[in-house]
Amino acid sequence: MKCRLAVLAALACATPLTAQTTIGGRAGMTLSQMATADEEIEPSAIAGIHVGVTASRMRGGIGLALSASYTERGTGFTADELPEDFDFNFRLAYLEVATLGKVALGTGPYLLAGPTLGLRVSCSASVSAMGRSQRTGCGENTEDPFKIYDFGVTGGAGMSFDVVDFHMVVEALYGFGILNISDVADDSARNRGLVIRVGADWVL
Repeated sequence: MKCRLAVLAALACATPLTAQTTIGGRAGMTLSQMATADEEIEPSAIAGIHVGVTASRMRGGIGLALSASYTERGTGFTADELPEDFDFNFRLAYLEVATLGKVALGTGPYLLAGPTLGLRVSCSASVSAMGRSQRTGCGENTEDPFKIYDFGVTGGAGMSFDVVDFHMVVEALYGFGILNISDVADDSARNRGLVIRVGADWVL
């Protein structure tokens, strides 16, 4: 009897783990600012939008999540030599692709982390003062101050809820820019920002 139980246990351990593939959509908001080496500038966070699609494959609680999204990033700032009632901001929109490792923490929560590559598709600069504002495209009147590409790492956590025929998800991700996106000599700027998004996943 003991021999039979040992054989059954070995067969159970040898059974392949079931893989699960899902596709889904995401939408939410960003809160971002740029890290800069210029001590005369005080950066502040600005809000933007985020929409995207995802695909993931999990096996035994560990897997890979791929995503493609439209993400707005940027920064607000004030300069020491100008009056306090002048508000400036740069708003950059990227098409981003991310390859994130995914680790399930039970049946609902999970962790995400991995590299992100961005292609800038738009950029605008604005200034507001005394109730009036003006917006122009980056490089419209002067040289474009930012590079086209961005690269960084993203990490965060999510929670999945079963809802009839799909999974509802809520995720919070923080993006840490590695590439210096400033195209101005002797200057540096790196994207930093939080993405809070909700969405739905369907099992294939």
